Amino acid sequence: MSGTEEGREIVERLNDKGEDVVTTVATEYGREIYKKKGLGHLCIQGRLDTNELSELIRNKNIDTLIDATHPYATQASLNAIKASEESSIKYIRFQRSTSVTEGGDIGKSDTDKLGYVHLVEDMDEAVSWCSKSDRKRILLTTGFSAAEKFVKLKDEKEIFVRILPMPAHIEQCVNMGIKPSNVLALQGPFTIELNTAIYNQYKIDVVVTKDSGKTGGVPEKIQSASEAEIDIVIIKRDEIEYPVKCSSIDEVFDLMGKG
Repeated sequence: MSGTEEGREIVERLNDKGEDVVTTVATEYGREIYKKKGLGHLCIQGRLDTNELSELIRNKNIDTLIDATHPYATQASLNAIKASEESSIKYIRFQRSTSVTEGGDIGKSDTDKLGYVHLVEDMDEAVSWCSKSDRKRILLTTGFSAAEKFVKLKDEKEIFVRILPMPAHIEQCVNMGIKPSNVLALQGPFTIELNTAIYNQYKIDVVVTKDSGKTGGVPEKIQSASEAEIDIVIIKRDEIEYPVKCSSIDEVFDLMGKG
């Protein structure tokens, strides 16, 4: 299950080793990336529930499921764990490191020094924080799904969304009531310089993000926000008890005995 940069690397390495591998992604955009790599034949597109995953495991004679989904794709991981248990196969979770929680790239002492970092438990708390704040120009870097939560603030705040360049998602954002000029359809992650340029161009005074780790460009978001002296609201990850969890790709291959 590989709708992330690290997931794609795992698939490529398995394929290069001649392993029999099949992968799943949630969106057509994710499948297009595999097609461009010449690996479209390995890819199944769709959000699979537990029963559908179990059926795939049976049909493809899967003996190991590697869950390299996004850190915030909680339901996908829960489905993968249950399907693996029910099918009695090995489950391995690849979980990229956090940036601002314990053991992350940026320690608590660093965030304390910044002063502009605000940790919240979930998306609803992020919406509440923004609603109560006197900041008016909000940039969502939390993906398309968050737009619907924040659009309720559009009459009191100026909402900007930075999403993947997927026409259907752009259209839905506009249909929700977000101004077309406020939809930034770009593929990340982004450099400090580009983040800063976007903040300055659109006069952003608060950024909302998930703690997607270094690969997700979170350290760059934090640094550029702190240098611009604007607030950054970071949504914590859900806590899941993974049966097996790795934080490096090499560790995944070692657990498989294919290092």
